[in-house]
Amino acid sequence: LSQQSFQQFESVSQFEKALAAVDAIKRRKKLQCVLAIGNGTLCECLSRKLPVDTYFRSYASIANQGTEGLEYGRLSGADQKIVDQCVSDSR
Repeated sequence: LSQQSFQQFESVSQFEKALAAVDAIKRRKKLQCVLAIGNGTLCECLSRKLPVDTYFRSYASIANQGTEGLEYGRLSGADQKIVDQCVSDSR
């Protein structure tokens, strides 16, 4: 029983570390986005709502080129809707 409890604790601990790593990635992407385009509201929305694996430079491309941009066209339909909403909300 104690071995099982320890393994469960270890699993929860690893999950919490993974969540913390995801949060750190999102914070770093937001900062890099703000430095690139200077719109904190838009960057907050993009970093919070887009998948973690979206490259931060895509944020700047999306923001600077709008729906005409190549990076925007590479996003899934659901992610394009997120971008559209973030851009709209940041204006």
